[in-house]
Amino acid sequence: MELAHISDEEFDSLNPLRVQKVSGTQWTPISVVKKAIAYLGVDGQSILDIGSGAGKFCLIAGSLGNSKIVGIEKKESLFKLSQKLKVEFGLKNVNFIHGDIKELDFSQFDHFYFFNAFEEYVNLKDQLDKEIMIDPEYFQSMIDWINQKFDDAPKGTKIVTYCGDCREIPESYSLVKSSNRGKLRFWVKRV
Repeated sequence: MELAHISDEEFDSLNPLRVQKVSGTQWTPISVVKKAIAYLGVDGQSILDIGSGAGKFCLIAGSLGNSKIVGIEKKESLFKLSQKLKVEFGLKNVNFIHGDIKELDFSQFDHFYFFNAFEEYVNLKDQLDKEIMIDPEYFQSMIDWINQKFDDAPKGTKIVTYCGDCREIPESYSLVKSSNRGKLRFWVKRV
């Protein structure tokens, strides 16, 4: 099976049933990955997927070019699943990090992909980790934190967001375009 031509259903079948069940709300559709990576860059860029989950965005994006694609995920089971699939598909330009995003040096990345990485703290629908409780204060603190990290990035930094209300995007960024009925947004830092 070649990742560059795989369908969402085929990708989902590579995952355990509990992961497959939340695919529609937790993992980026392949059509969205292709649009996002076309904007972020397929050659030589370093792209961070914030909250990479089962690794779908990273794996598909990595199969489409030679950019360095990195996903960070705090849930160990999802990190291990991502690592397994990376090895299975032999992707040398994709890496996964298991850890706390607050410990990551954002300056090593050119661009970013963000698909509601902290949503589970305000919406329990389709959650994978039953230990997580609704915590709007923590959610807002993470949105504020990531907003500051994005604001600290250099001029020309690109971000693609999928779903959400884009509170994580600082005023220093401009919306370049949107797609998928406004759910997919393409940003660039202007100042």
